Amino acid sequence: MTDMTPAQIRSALTAGIISQQQANDMLLKQGAAPLSEDAAVIGNEDEMRFIRGFSDIFIAIGMVILLIGMLVFSAAMGGSGIPFLAAAGISFLLAEYFGRKKRQHLPTLVTAIGFMFFIIIGVSVMMGMDRFSSSGNIVAAVISVAAMFLFYYRIKLPFCMALIAYSLVYLGFSIIATAFDVNLTLIGVFLFLSGIAIVWWALKYDVKDPDRMTRYADNAFWLHLVSAPLIIHGLVVLFIGVTDDLSSTTAFATLGIVLMVGLFGLAIDRRAFLTSSLVYAGMAIGYFMYKVSLDPTLAIAFTLLLLGSAVVFLGAGWDTARAGLLKVLPKWKIFRPKQV
Repeated sequence: MTDMTPAQIRSALTAGIISQQQANDMLLKQGAAPLSEDAAVIGNEDEMRFIRGFSDIFIAIGMVILLIGMLVFSAAMGGSGIPFLAAAGISFLLAEYFGRKKRQHLPTLVTAIGFMFFIIIGVSVMMGMDRFSSSGNIVAAVISVAAMFLFYYRIKLPFCMALIAYSLVYLGFSIIATAFDVNLTLIGVFLFLSGIAIVWWALKYDVKDPDRMTRYADNAFWLHLVSAPLIIHGLVVLFIGVTDDLSSTTAFATLGIVLMVGLFGLAIDRRAFLTSSLVYAGMAIGYFMYKVSLDPTLAIAFTLLLLGSAVVFLGAGWDTARAGLLKVLPKWKIFRPKQV
């Protein structure tokens, strides 16, 4: 086996022929980098790992009800932040069991969101702020970032990357809101640059694992899921602003932004970008349908038909569309080669 290439070693590990320790020993003998815990082989990324069965859904529903109950109880206890921090502690213990021991992703994701939420509220209330402040809270943000890194260190499930990214965005916004007068331009620039930074972070994982066979792929997926709406919303706020009244110009601009972001998602082979843009695409298409039909019901119906058909056809022809796009793109590592 010592004559195997690094790719063959990883394939043998995926097939269960060798253990990860054996694979690392063989990789080290060849001078190749060993697989870290984040690079543990998980198999094809298209396999369902987030939900293993209805048991996960059932427990997750119960977890949502429990967290809402803890939120209501904590709020009813008065102005102290201690009940919220106690709820955060309970959430962490639940995550230890369902995430670290049972490795049930969906229930653990619910507890992780509750954990971060209770940390931010608890610290903010203890500092005399009214729960969430529109200008953010630097101390609460710093503590939430530290808490989410601790959560990832303990649980080590890929969705933790998304929560770390969100907590970092909250920290960045808190700092900017404290130092500057917040306006739409600043918000748009901040959201866009935050999204770009998270995309860069995600692409580093993608480049490490072009075959999408290790946990790096899952880490990147969650980061892309966070970055796409930040980029789209940032561009919409920056170039269009916040308005309740669409016009033909803003509708065309929104569709242009969606198309640009969607093409990038197609190029890097990440459907998360297109998924995150569906709301904006639907708003723009709905506007044009309303202008044509003058009937809100028909406008909604035609919008859903067009948007749904586009998603279905693109999903079915994803590989073909990528193959055509890759022909005109430079051979950069971030553009995953066509899989055969």
